[in-house]
Amino acid sequence: MKAFRTEDVFPLSLDETWGLLHAHVDEDRLRTIHPRIISGHSIREGESIEFRGLSFPREKVAERVIRIGGRPTKSTWTYHIEPPDRYAYEVVFPNGSLLRVDNTYSSTMGATLVKTNGAVSLKNVPSFLAVSVCLRRSLLQVEVTTAIPSTALGIGLEGP
Repeated sequence: MKAFRTEDVFPLSLDETWGLLHAHVDEDRLRTIHPRIISGHSIREGESIEFRGLSFPREKVAERVIRIGGRPTKSTWTYHIEPPDRYAYEVVFPNGSLLRVDNTYSSTMGATLVKTNGAVSLKNVPSFLAVSVCLRRSLLQVEVTTAIPSTALGIGLEGP
């Protein structure tokens, strides 16, 4: 496993960021945000916690098929969610590859400071390259996600 850390400012308020994260716990809306996810279903959800009128499972396990290199690949996702502070997940693939991401959130000047601690182990890929690929895709996804109108995501992020 190769560890990585990042810190960045996400261009949405803390409440808006959690609105976007809430969309990630709904399998249909998740596919709108991340088109590489072909299909998925929840296997188990733990007790719920409310934040700003939104209900989040504290724990969730989902099986998903995602497109990697043009090919469908099965994966198991395990989440640990504690709004408004923490959103962590682990993705396990059948070949033993693994991605762990633990994000913490805090409000900063109308935006959200996101601190990430993670680890990655991609089979048959050198660890330095695996971290580079994960970080590049993560940052690109943030850019793509923030460019998608919130109405298209069905998350109602429009503010005053």
